[in-house]
Amino acid sequence: MTANAAHKHLFYSEMAKLLEAGFDIRKAAAVLLDTQLPVQQASLLKHLNKGLEAGELIATAFGKSISDIERAIIGAGERGGKLAPAFQHLADYFGMLASARREVVKGMIYPVIVLHLGVFIGIVPAALMKGVAMAEILGSLVVTLLIVYAAAFCIFMGIRALLNRAPGNPGIDRLINRVPWIGKARRNLAMARFCKVYHSCVLAGISMSETAQLASEASQSGVIREAGVKLVKAAKAGNALGPQFMADAAFPKAFARSYSTGEEAGTLDKDLARWSKLFQDDAESGAKQVAVMVPKLLYFLILGFVAWKITGFYGDYYSTLEQIGE
Repeated sequence: MTANAAHKHLFYSEMAKLLEAGFDIRKAAAVLLDTQLPVQQASLLKHLNKGLEAGELIATAFGKSISDIERAIIGAGERGGKLAPAFQHLADYFGMLASARREVVKGMIYPVIVLHLGVFIGIVPAALMKGVAMAEILGSLVVTLLIVYAAAFCIFMGIRALLNRAPGNPGIDRLINRVPWIGKARRNLAMARFCKVYHSCVLAGISMSETAQLASEASQSGVIREAGVKLVKAAKAGNALGPQFMADAAFPKAFARSYSTGEEAGTLDKDLARWSKLFQDDAESGAKQVAVMVPKLLYFLILGFVAWKITGFYGDYYSTLEQIGE
């Protein structure tokens, strides 16, 4: 399926609506196929129908086109007979991601414009004052922009590689989580994924050891996956998981206390649903804060560069005037 969060939000919302209305999974897929879906989603549903006809489970029939969190939540929903809530969980999650990404993109527009203006100011006025030919100026401008684009691409790929390693490397995950604004948003997003899968598994009646394993893997956090190993070990030993949550710094203290009391009171399903929404809301709020603060930081850095270039331009200008005066 497409990696576009907005498309996934609409897809899972429609699936949840149809399943809630009483359609079985095959009928729901058939109805959606008649609505002119994007090519990738239509292909996914065709693979789903083919897999179901072969006797595969729904999560297996979707194949490798879905992520760990999608596979875990759909699988849990199928096993517990609660597919509609499972798809709604995913719709809410991807809706939050789509909203956060829109805010980030909107926030980056102005700094990018200022960056291009800065490159223009840094090259064109000084070159015109020196009598450089227009063709040469344009060539220099294009080369400089290509260098800027290449540098931005390398930085982007480096950050992406770091983020891709974080789920399997607790050290890298902790390092990224210490970055102002970004770290907080990542921690809340990881906990939202963890709670959504954990909640779905609890509703499905899946064993606590498997629940802890699926939830920690779906969190996409190296720190939580590391803690998940201890949770699985405690569950297999027949121990209550509340004390383990309390003892591990990977989980927020308030959440750990709530889990511990919910485990004793038998209200884990309600508590996890509440925490899932809370972490999701906090993650969305944090992403919006990142969308505001990071572009502002870039804006001031670029503004400093533009100011430096303008100062240099006027310095050269007055130097030229002095030389003419002599």
